[in-house]
Parts: sequence; structure tokens; C-alpha cells
Amino acid sequence: MAPIVSEQYKMKKKQQILDSALICFANKGYQQATMDDIVQHSGISKGAIYNYFKSKEEIYIELMNENTKIVDEDIKEGIRVHKTALEKVSYLFDLYLRNKPSESPEQEIFLVYYEFRLHATRDEKLFNLLQERKKFIFIENLVDILVEGQKNGELRQDFNPEIMANTFWSMIHGATLSTIIDMDFPYHEVLENMKAMFIPYLKSN
Repeated sequence: MAPIVSEQYKMKKKQQILDSALICFANKGYQQATMDDIVQHSGISKGAIYNYFKSKEEIYIELMNENTKIVDEDIKEGIRVHKTALEKVSYLFDLYLRNKPSESPEQEIFLVYYEFRLHATRDEKLFNLLQERKKFIFIENLVDILVEGQKNGELRQDFNPEIMANTFWSMIHGATLSTIIDMDFPYHEVLENMKAMFIPYLKSN
């Protein structure tokens, strides 16, 4: 009779694989890292890893799904405790001002994320998956906030909420990517300036 493996044990092993894969992706790059690298780092046999994941790509998607859940929960939890649209937008800026993309482990996470985004542009299935993630977490949450603010008269009426949401996230991702490329990039100062310009622009006259 085969031994009974608890769900807790399976979850622990799965997380061990994911943690090791993230380190391998960060150290070697997503495309250069191999399943053998993950095997060596995790100390788990290749056969055991394939019981959980069929490919390196599948491992990355699971990492992304984990991150998606965490980010979505953080955003929604923070939004719930703020009443006005301007307070909610300010909270989103502050959420990313707490990041330290030039320091480990955040640096590795962002590096892997942006590298995979470029990789996915050559794969329609992956590209569409990441586009849906962007729309679900980043765009729709902010569009809802901006539309609410326009309806109650708090925000000016002469901007397109979807365009403004894309503008906001372009600033956030641009500052983060710039930090990954240039360690001397003044990430926090740039975001503070963006916040100081963006929020007054939204206000209704």
C-alpha cells in the first residue's frame, strides 16, 4: 500500500519548489534557468517536482497566481478602509512607496516579473494570460475608484477613467522598471513627485 501523504505535506513541498524556482529564475533568468537547476536548489527529485508541475512555465504561472492573489487582497483591503476616491488613489501610491525594488528579495521578484513579461510577448497564450491579470488587478480596481469619484463630484469630469488608470500604472511600473535597470534611480522620490502631480490633477474644481 502506498503511503498516505497529507495535504499539508503536499502544500509544503509545492511551496518549496516555488521558492526554489523563484531564486533560480532570479539568479539565471527565466529562459536560462532549467528544471535541473530547480531540482538541485530545492533538493527534491525531478520526478517528484513533475508530480506538481509539468514544466518551468507552469511553475512560473503558479508563482504569478500566488502574487496576483496577494496583490489583489492588499489593494482591496486598503481600498475598503478609505472613503473617498482621492484617499484610495493616495493609498495606492503609498502601497508602492513601501516597496524597495532595489533590494532583495523584491529586486529578484520584479526582475523575474519583467523578464517574463518580455518573454510572453512571443507567446500568445502567455501574453493573453498576463493581459487578463493586468486588467483584473490593476486596471479594473482603479477604474472603479475613478468612476465612483466622478459620479459623486469629487473628481473632475473631463478625463477618461480607463486612460487615467493606465496612466497611473504606467507611472508605477515605469519607476519600478527604471530601478531594476539603474540601481541609482531615485524610486521613492520619483513616486512622491508623481503622487504630488497626479492627485491634484484629479480633483474637481
